Amino acid sequence: MKYNESQALLLPVLQSKTFNASEKYQAAILLSYTYKRVFDYQSTLKFLEMARKFAQETTPKDQYLASIEAEEAFVYFDTHDYDKADQLTALLEKSGFKHISLENKSKLIMQRGYLLFLDKKYVEAEAIYDQAIQQMKLSTPCHLPMALVKKMQLYNAMNRLDLLQDALKQSTFYADSCHIIKYHLYTYEELLHIYESRNDFIHLAETQKKVDSLNTIYAKEVNISSLHNQKENILLGEKDEQLKQEHTSRGFLIITLVCILAIALVLFIWLILYKRKVEVEFLRMKAELEYYLATNKEATPTKTPAEKKELSNLSERQLEVLNCMASGMSNKQIANKLFISENTVKYHIKNIYQLLEINDRKDFLVNIRK
Repeated sequence: MKYNESQALLLPVLQSKTFNASEKYQAAILLSYTYKRVFDYQSTLKFLEMARKFAQETTPKDQYLASIEAEEAFVYFDTHDYDKADQLTALLEKSGFKHISLENKSKLIMQRGYLLFLDKKYVEAEAIYDQAIQQMKLSTPCHLPMALVKKMQLYNAMNRLDLLQDALKQSTFYADSCHIIKYHLYTYEELLHIYESRNDFIHLAETQKKVDSLNTIYAKEVNISSLHNQKENILLGEKDEQLKQEHTSRGFLIITLVCILAIALVLFIWLILYKRKVEVEFLRMKAELEYYLATNKEATPTKTPAEKKELSNLSERQLEVLNCMASGMSNKQIANKLFISENTVKYHIKNIYQLLEINDRKDFLVNIRK
Protein backbone atom coordinates (compact mmCIF):
# COMPACT_ATOMS: atom_id res chain seq x y z
CA MET A 1 0.00 0.00 0.00
CA LYS A 2 2.98 2.34 -0.38
CA TYR A 3 1.50 3.89 -3.50
CA ASN A 4 3.25 7.23 -3.24
CA GLU A 5 6.62 5.58 -2.75
CA SER A 6 5.92 3.42 -5.79
CA GLN A 7 5.07 6.38 -7.98
CA ALA A 8 7.99 8.44 -6.66
CA LEU A 9 10.38 5.73 -7.88
CA LEU A 10 8.70 5.00 -11.20
CA LEU A 11 7.54 8.35 -12.56
CA PRO A 12 11.04 9.87 -12.89
CA VAL A 13 12.03 6.88 -15.07
CA LEU A 14 9.53 8.07 -17.70
CA GLN A 15 10.98 11.61 -17.55
CA SER A 16 14.64 10.61 -17.69
CA LYS A 17 16.73 10.33 -20.86
CA THR A 18 19.05 7.75 -19.27
CA PHE A 19 16.56 4.87 -19.47
CA ASN A 20 15.83 2.92 -22.67
CA ALA A 21 12.39 2.19 -24.17
CA SER A 22 12.14 -1.27 -22.56
CA GLU A 23 12.84 0.14 -19.09
CA LYS A 24 10.31 2.92 -19.61
CA TYR A 25 7.75 0.32 -20.76
CA GLN A 26 8.27 -1.57 -17.49
CA ALA A 27 7.88 1.64 -15.46
CA ALA A 28 4.64 2.57 -17.26
CA ILE A 29 3.21 -0.93 -16.70
CA LEU A 30 4.06 -0.80 -13.00
CA LEU A 31 2.46 2.64 -12.69
CA SER A 32 -0.71 1.24 -14.28
CA TYR A 33 -0.70 -1.42 -11.54
CA THR A 34 -0.31 1.27 -8.89
CA TYR A 35 -3.33 3.23 -10.13
CA LYS A 36 -5.38 0.10 -10.66
CA ARG A 37 -4.86 -0.75 -7.00
CA VAL A 38 -6.66 2.46 -6.03
CA PHE A 39 -9.38 1.92 -8.68
CA ASP A 40 -8.28 4.91 -10.77
CA TYR A 41 -8.95 3.16 -14.06
CA GLN A 42 -8.68 6.28 -16.21
CA SER A 43 -5.09 6.79 -15.12
CA THR A 44 -4.50 3.05 -15.46
CA LEU A 45 -5.48 3.18 -19.14
CA LYS A 46 -3.37 6.32 -19.61
CA PHE A 47 -0.23 4.56 -18.40
CA LEU A 48 -1.05 1.45 -20.44
CA GLU A 49 -1.24 3.64 -23.55
CA MET A 50 2.09 5.17 -22.57
CA ALA A 51 3.51 1.66 -22.18
CA ARG A 52 2.26 0.83 -25.69
CA LYS A 53 4.19 3.79 -27.11
CA PHE A 54 7.43 2.60 -25.50
CA ALA A 55 6.74 -1.05 -26.46
CA GLN A 56 6.70 -0.05 -30.16
CA GLU A 57 10.37 0.91 -29.84
CA THR A 58 11.55 -2.39 -28.32
CA THR A 59 12.66 -5.76 -29.69
CA PRO A 60 10.11 -7.89 -27.73
CA LYS A 61 7.34 -5.64 -29.08
CA ASP A 62 4.80 -8.45 -29.69
CA GLN A 63 5.24 -9.79 -26.17
CA TYR A 64 4.80 -6.36 -24.61
CA LEU A 65 1.76 -5.47 -26.73
CA ALA A 66 0.05 -8.75 -25.81
CA SER A 67 0.60 -8.00 -22.11
CA ILE A 68 -0.86 -4.51 -22.56
CA GLU A 69 -3.96 -5.89 -24.31
CA ALA A 70 -4.47 -8.32 -21.43
CA GLU A 71 -4.20 -5.50 -18.87
CA GLU A 72 -6.66 -3.38 -20.87
CA ALA A 73 -9.09 -6.32 -20.94
CA PHE A 74 -8.89 -6.45 -17.12
CA VAL A 75 -9.60 -2.71 -16.85
CA TYR A 76 -12.63 -2.87 -19.17
CA PHE A 77 -13.89 -5.88 -17.26
CA ASP A 78 -13.55 -4.10 -13.90
CA THR A 79 -15.38 -1.06 -15.30
CA HIS A 80 -18.16 -3.31 -16.66
CA ASP A 81 -17.36 -2.57 -20.29
CA TYR A 82 -17.75 -6.26 -21.04
CA ASP A 83 -17.94 -5.90 -24.83
CA LYS A 84 -14.47 -4.32 -25.06
CA ALA A 85 -13.10 -6.79 -22.52
CA ASP A 86 -14.52 -9.75 -24.47
CA GLN A 87 -13.19 -8.43 -27.80
CA LEU A 88 -9.66 -8.17 -26.42
CA THR A 89 -9.92 -11.60 -24.78
CA ALA A 90 -11.15 -13.14 -28.05
CA LEU A 91 -8.15 -11.68 -29.93
CA LEU A 92 -5.72 -13.07 -27.38
CA GLU A 93 -7.47 -16.43 -27.33
CA LYS A 94 -7.34 -16.58 -31.14
CA SER A 95 -3.52 -16.42 -30.93
CA GLY A 96 -3.57 -19.23 -28.36
CA PHE A 97 -2.81 -16.71 -25.61
CA LYS A 98 0.67 -16.32 -27.12
CA HIS A 99 3.01 -14.22 -24.97
CA ILE A 100 0.40 -14.27 -22.15
CA SER A 101 1.58 -15.46 -18.73
CA LEU A 102 -0.27 -18.28 -16.96
CA GLU A 103 -1.42 -15.72 -14.37
CA ASN A 104 -3.02 -13.42 -16.93
CA LYS A 105 -4.39 -16.36 -18.90
CA SER A 106 -6.21 -17.58 -15.76
CA LYS A 107 -7.71 -14.12 -15.24
CA LEU A 108 -8.90 -13.89 -18.85
CA ILE A 109 -10.51 -17.33 -18.55
CA MET A 110 -12.20 -16.20 -15.32
CA GLN A 111 -13.61 -13.17 -17.14
CA ARG A 112 -14.99 -15.47 -19.84
CA GLY A 113 -16.69 -17.48 -17.06
CA TYR A 114 -18.29 -14.31 -15.71
CA LEU A 115 -19.79 -13.53 -19.12
CA LEU A 116 -21.35 -17.02 -19.06
CA PHE A 117 -22.69 -16.21 -15.59
CA LEU A 118 -24.30 -13.02 -16.91
CA ASP A 119 -25.99 -15.15 -19.59
CA LYS A 120 -27.29 -17.37 -16.74
CA LYS A 121 -25.26 -20.34 -17.98
CA TYR A 122 -24.38 -21.27 -14.43
CA VAL A 123 -23.05 -24.80 -14.96
CA GLU A 124 -20.73 -23.71 -17.79
CA ALA A 125 -19.66 -20.69 -15.74
CA GLU A 126 -18.76 -22.86 -12.74
CA ALA A 127 -16.63 -25.15 -14.94
CA ILE A 128 -14.76 -22.17 -16.41
CA TYR A 129 -14.24 -20.69 -12.92
CA ASP A 130 -12.77 -23.99 -11.69
CA GLN A 131 -10.41 -24.02 -14.69
CA ALA A 132 -9.28 -20.49 -13.91
CA ILE A 133 -8.83 -21.33 -10.21
CA GLN A 134 -6.61 -24.32 -11.01
CA GLN A 135 -4.35 -22.15 -13.16
CA MET A 136 -4.23 -19.40 -10.52
CA LYS A 137 -3.15 -21.90 -7.89
CA LEU A 138 -0.22 -22.82 -10.12
CA SER A 139 0.72 -19.24 -11.03
CA THR A 140 -0.41 -16.67 -8.45
CA PRO A 141 -2.46 -18.00 -5.50
CA CYS A 142 -2.66 -14.47 -4.07
CA HIS A 143 -5.10 -13.52 -6.85
CA LEU A 144 -7.51 -16.37 -6.08
CA PRO A 145 -10.01 -14.02 -4.33
CA MET A 146 -10.77 -12.56 -7.77
CA ALA A 147 -12.21 -15.89 -8.96
CA LEU A 148 -13.61 -16.95 -5.58
CA VAL A 149 -15.72 -13.78 -5.29
CA LYS A 150 -17.09 -14.54 -8.74
CA LYS A 151 -18.07 -17.99 -7.44
CA MET A 152 -19.80 -16.32 -4.48
CA GLN A 153 -21.97 -14.42 -6.97
CA LEU A 154 -22.62 -17.63 -8.89
CA TYR A 155 -23.64 -19.65 -5.81
CA ASN A 156 -25.92 -16.85 -4.64
CA ALA A 157 -27.71 -16.98 -7.99
CA MET A 158 -27.87 -20.80 -7.73
CA ASN A 159 -29.12 -20.45 -4.15
CA ARG A 160 -26.24 -22.61 -2.90
CA LEU A 161 -25.47 -20.75 0.36
CA ASP A 162 -23.29 -23.58 1.65
CA LEU A 163 -20.96 -23.26 -1.34
CA LEU A 164 -21.18 -19.47 -1.06
CA GLN A 165 -19.86 -19.60 2.53
CA ASP A 166 -17.10 -21.98 1.47
CA ALA A 167 -16.00 -19.59 -1.31
CA LEU A 168 -16.15 -16.70 1.20
CA LYS A 169 -13.83 -18.53 3.63
CA GLN A 170 -11.36 -19.37 0.88
CA SER A 171 -11.33 -15.80 -0.41
CA THR A 172 -10.67 -14.27 3.03
CA PHE A 173 -8.01 -16.93 3.68
CA TYR A 174 -5.99 -15.97 0.60
CA ALA A 175 -6.53 -12.24 1.20
CA ASP A 176 -5.18 -12.70 4.75
CA SER A 177 -2.29 -14.91 3.65
CA CYS A 178 -1.12 -12.42 1.02
CA HIS A 179 -1.92 -9.29 3.09
CA ILE A 180 -3.90 -7.68 0.25
CA ILE A 181 -6.48 -5.31 1.72
CA LYS A 182 -8.00 -4.73 -1.71
CA TYR A 183 -9.16 -8.36 -1.92
CA HIS A 184 -10.62 -8.22 1.59
CA LEU A 185 -12.60 -5.14 0.59
CA TYR A 186 -13.63 -6.74 -2.71
CA THR A 187 -14.85 -9.88 -0.91
CA TYR A 188 -16.94 -8.11 1.73
CA GLU A 189 -18.37 -5.54 -0.67
CA GLU A 190 -19.70 -8.41 -2.79
CA LEU A 191 -21.03 -10.12 0.34
CA LEU A 192 -22.78 -6.85 1.23
CA HIS A 193 -24.53 -6.85 -2.18
CA ILE A 194 -25.56 -10.46 -1.69
CA TYR A 195 -27.15 -9.74 1.71
CA GLU A 196 -28.87 -6.67 0.26
CA SER A 197 -30.37 -8.76 -2.55
CA ARG A 198 -31.61 -11.28 0.04
CA ASN A 199 -32.89 -8.63 2.44
CA ASP A 200 -30.80 -10.27 5.16
CA PHE A 201 -30.65 -7.20 7.38
CA ILE A 202 -28.96 -8.94 10.31
CA HIS A 203 -25.93 -10.03 8.29
CA LEU A 204 -26.14 -6.83 6.26
CA ALA A 205 -25.44 -4.57 9.26
CA GLU A 206 -22.56 -6.75 10.40
CA THR A 207 -21.02 -6.83 6.92
CA GLN A 208 -21.45 -3.05 6.52
CA LYS A 209 -19.34 -2.49 9.64
CA LYS A 210 -16.65 -4.76 8.18
CA VAL A 211 -16.70 -2.87 4.87
CA ASP A 212 -16.50 0.51 6.65
CA SER A 213 -13.52 -0.71 8.66
CA LEU A 214 -11.73 -1.93 5.55
CA ASN A 215 -12.48 1.32 3.70
CA THR A 216 -10.90 3.25 6.54
CA ILE A 217 -7.77 1.15 6.24
CA TYR A 218 -7.73 1.25 2.48
CA ALA A 219 -8.81 4.91 2.14
CA LYS A 220 -8.82 4.65 -1.63
CA GLU A 221 -10.05 8.20 -2.23
CA VAL A 222 -7.26 9.60 -0.14
CA ASN A 223 -4.78 7.39 -1.96
CA ILE A 224 -6.00 8.58 -5.36
CA SER A 225 -5.79 12.24 -4.37
CA SER A 226 -2.36 11.74 -2.83
CA LEU A 227 -1.05 9.97 -5.92
CA HIS A 228 -2.24 12.69 -8.26
CA ASN A 229 -0.84 15.43 -6.04
CA GLN A 230 2.48 13.66 -5.90
CA LYS A 231 2.50 13.10 -9.65
CA GLU A 232 1.94 16.80 -10.28
CA ASN A 233 4.69 17.68 -7.82
CA ILE A 234 7.13 15.28 -9.46
CA LEU A 235 6.31 16.53 -12.95
CA LEU A 236 6.51 20.16 -11.82
CA GLY A 237 9.77 19.38 -10.06
CA GLU A 238 11.15 17.89 -13.27
CA LYS A 239 10.07 20.99 -15.21
CA ASP A 240 11.56 23.33 -12.60
CA GLU A 241 14.83 21.42 -12.70
CA GLN A 242 14.81 21.53 -16.50
CA LEU A 243 14.15 25.27 -16.47
CA LYS A 244 16.85 25.74 -13.87
CA GLN A 245 19.33 23.86 -16.05
CA GLU A 246 18.28 25.92 -19.07
CA HIS A 247 18.76 29.16 -17.11
CA THR A 248 22.13 27.93 -15.86
CA SER A 249 23.20 26.97 -19.39
CA ARG A 250 21.98 30.29 -20.75
CA GLY A 251 23.83 32.18 -18.01
CA PHE A 252 27.01 30.20 -18.67
CA LEU A 253 26.69 30.90 -22.40
CA ILE A 254 26.24 34.63 -21.78
CA ILE A 255 29.27 34.71 -19.46
CA THR A 256 31.32 32.79 -22.04
CA LEU A 257 30.32 35.19 -24.82
CA VAL A 258 31.13 38.20 -22.63
CA CYS A 259 34.56 36.71 -21.84
CA ILE A 260 35.23 36.02 -25.52
CA LEU A 261 34.22 39.56 -26.44
CA ALA A 262 36.39 40.95 -23.64
CA ILE A 263 39.39 38.91 -24.82
CA ALA A 264 38.77 39.99 -28.42
CA LEU A 265 38.58 43.63 -27.30
CA VAL A 266 41.82 43.31 -25.32
CA LEU A 267 43.57 41.72 -28.32
CA PHE A 268 42.26 44.45 -30.61
CA ILE A 269 43.50 47.19 -28.28
CA TRP A 270 46.86 45.39 -27.94
CA LEU A 271 47.22 45.20 -31.73
CA ILE A 272 46.48 48.93 -32.07
CA LEU A 273 48.96 49.80 -29.33
CA TYR A 274 51.58 47.48 -30.81
CA LYS A 275 51.12 49.02 -34.24
CA ARG A 276 51.50 52.48 -32.76
CA LYS A 277 54.57 51.33 -30.86
CA VAL A 278 56.14 50.04 -34.10
CA GLU A 279 55.30 53.29 -35.86
CA VAL A 280 56.74 55.33 -33.01
CA GLU A 281 59.88 53.17 -33.04
CA PHE A 282 60.23 53.66 -36.77
CA LEU A 283 59.75 57.43 -36.47
CA ARG A 284 62.26 57.51 -33.63
CA MET A 285 64.80 55.61 -35.73
CA LYS A 286 64.12 57.93 -38.66
CA ALA A 287 64.56 61.01 -36.48
CA GLU A 288 67.81 59.66 -35.08
CA LEU A 289 69.04 59.00 -38.59
CA GLU A 290 68.08 62.50 -39.72
CA TYR A 291 69.84 63.94 -36.72
CA TYR A 292 72.90 61.77 -37.32
CA LEU A 293 73.13 62.85 -40.96
CA ALA A 294 72.58 66.50 -40.08
CA THR A 295 75.35 66.52 -37.49
CA ASN A 296 77.71 64.44 -39.60
CA LYS A 297 77.41 66.04 -43.02
CA GLU A 298 80.84 64.82 -43.97
CA ALA A 299 80.04 61.31 -42.86
CA THR A 300 79.99 59.11 -45.87
CA PRO A 301 80.02 55.40 -45.98
CA THR A 302 83.28 53.86 -46.87
CA LYS A 303 81.36 51.81 -49.35
CA THR A 304 77.80 51.68 -50.61
CA PRO A 305 75.87 48.54 -51.31
CA ALA A 306 75.82 49.44 -54.98
CA GLU A 307 79.62 49.76 -55.04
CA LYS A 308 80.24 46.53 -53.22
CA LYS A 309 81.15 43.46 -55.08
CA GLU A 310 79.98 41.57 -52.04
CA LEU A 311 76.37 42.51 -52.91
CA SER A 312 76.38 39.86 -55.59
CA ASN A 313 77.41 37.35 -52.97
CA LEU A 314 74.13 37.77 -51.09
CA SER A 315 71.64 34.92 -51.34
CA GLU A 316 68.10 35.43 -52.62
CA ARG A 317 66.72 35.32 -49.08
CA GLN A 318 69.40 37.80 -47.87
CA LEU A 319 68.46 40.17 -50.68
CA GLU A 320 64.81 39.94 -49.61
CA VAL A 321 65.81 40.79 -46.04
CA LEU A 322 68.04 43.60 -47.32
CA ASN A 323 65.17 45.19 -49.30
CA CYS A 324 62.88 44.95 -46.30
CA MET A 325 65.49 46.64 -44.11
CA ALA A 326 65.94 49.36 -46.74
CA SER A 327 62.21 50.08 -46.60
CA GLY A 328 62.52 50.68 -42.85
CA MET A 329 60.80 47.48 -41.65
CA SER A 330 61.53 46.11 -38.17
CA ASN A 331 62.82 42.58 -37.58
CA LYS A 332 59.33 41.37 -36.58
CA GLN A 333 57.74 42.92 -39.65
CA ILE A 334 60.37 41.27 -41.86
CA ALA A 335 59.72 37.92 -40.14
CA ASN A 336 55.96 38.24 -40.70
CA LYS A 337 56.37 39.23 -44.33
CA LEU A 338 58.83 36.45 -45.20
CA PHE A 339 57.14 33.86 -42.92
CA ILE A 340 60.29 33.17 -40.94
CA SER A 341 61.21 33.60 -37.28
CA GLU A 342 62.80 36.73 -35.84
CA ASN A 343 65.90 34.70 -34.92
CA THR A 344 66.26 33.72 -38.58
CA VAL A 345 65.93 37.41 -39.57
CA LYS A 346 68.65 38.35 -37.08
CA TYR A 347 70.86 35.59 -38.47
CA HIS A 348 70.45 36.89 -42.04
CA ILE A 349 71.09 40.50 -40.94
CA LYS A 350 74.29 39.45 -39.17
CA ASN A 351 75.55 37.75 -42.33
CA ILE A 352 74.53 40.76 -44.47
CA TYR A 353 76.49 43.11 -42.20
CA GLN A 354 79.54 40.92 -42.45
CA LEU A 355 79.35 40.64 -46.25
CA LEU A 356 78.76 44.38 -46.74
CA GLU A 357 81.19 45.42 -43.99
CA ILE A 358 78.48 47.33 -42.10
CA ASN A 359 78.64 47.82 -38.35
CA ASP A 360 74.98 48.18 -37.42
CA ARG A 361 71.55 49.17 -38.72
CA LYS A 362 72.31 52.86 -38.32
CA ASP A 363 75.40 52.45 -40.47
CA PHE A 364 73.28 50.47 -42.96
CA LEU A 365 70.65 53.21 -43.12
CA VAL A 366 73.34 55.84 -43.67
CA ASN A 367 74.69 53.88 -46.63
CA ILE A 368 71.19 53.43 -48.04
CA ARG A 369 70.43 57.17 -47.57
CA LYS A 370 73.64 58.15 -49.32
